[in-house]
Amino acid sequence: MADRPGPDVRTIPVQRIRPGDHAFAAYRDEAAKWALLGAFVHHGLAQGEKVLALLDPAVTADELLDRIGPESGNLRRAWRSGQLELTSMRALLHPHRRFTTARQWQRLAEESRLAVDQGYSAARAYIDMGWVADLGTEAADVVACEHGARHLFAGRAYSEVCAYDVNTFAPEVLSAAHELHPVHLLGDIGTLLATHTATDTGDPAVRLVGEADIATAEEFAAALHTAFARREQHPAPPLRVDLTGLHFLGAGCAALLLRLASTAGAVDVVCTTIQDRVLRRLGAAGIPSLTLRTAHGEERRC
Repeated sequence: MADRPGPDVRTIPVQRIRPGDHAFAAYRDEAAKWALLGAFVHHGLAQGEKVLALLDPAVTADELLDRIGPESGNLRRAWRSGQLELTSMRALLHPHRRFTTARQWQRLAEESRLAVDQGYSAARAYIDMGWVADLGTEAADVVACEHGARHLFAGRAYSEVCAYDVNTFAPEVLSAAHELHPVHLLGDIGTLLATHTATDTGDPAVRLVGEADIATAEEFAAALHTAFARREQHPAPPLRVDLTGLHFLGAGCAALLLRLASTAGAVDVVCTTIQDRVLRRLGAAGIPSLTLRTAHGEERRC
């Protein structure tokens, strides 16, 4: 589990990517790269979106399919139907051989429009930033492109992940790219990030992002115990527990949250509609000091 101070509201798991999102991702090795891409592809296909994988030109279709779902019939059907497409930045810009910001923006906008015209709900693109070296592009040009790309996403049925190899790019480039993207992806699939902070009114808060399941149960428990300990130091305001960044909330982790909430003061849980149902089935209604509030603003005291 990553556990760090300060707000981190832009970080989400890759499974939470939605049309209009422009996300930064960083990976350290091949396993992390393919795991991230696999989750991105499978989720997009399940949402009825067209998925573009812009990878190294040397990557073949067989390698792509074997890496992200060798036993997946759905994946291979999506490939045959054209819902999943393997390409590269070099191919996207063809017949031009030089990268320009305007050229890239034009082609990505064309692809997003084409996907909708073809009947898909949206388009999503995973862009491995290794293309920068492949095309001999300057890092400063890439940063400028990322900075001005907002128009590609505003009101469009299009999302994009820009995936950077941390072993290839200079720290200052990674830092600039991280700041310029409105959305940041949790780096590793199946992990948990806990951010301890405070609300606008100074109330203690914890935001949980990623997976709360058997594999991360100990980390989930540690994050909650830390949050409730901070709550004891400030007994008047409610403790806010934000679950909306979780892709999965297991029954065991949900039950632990309810047990801790039942012995504490006021607790305000912000959750998705599905998480609300899980907590209520486990007995949230029997905890008078607990308030469940969905991400859409609906608030119901238990």
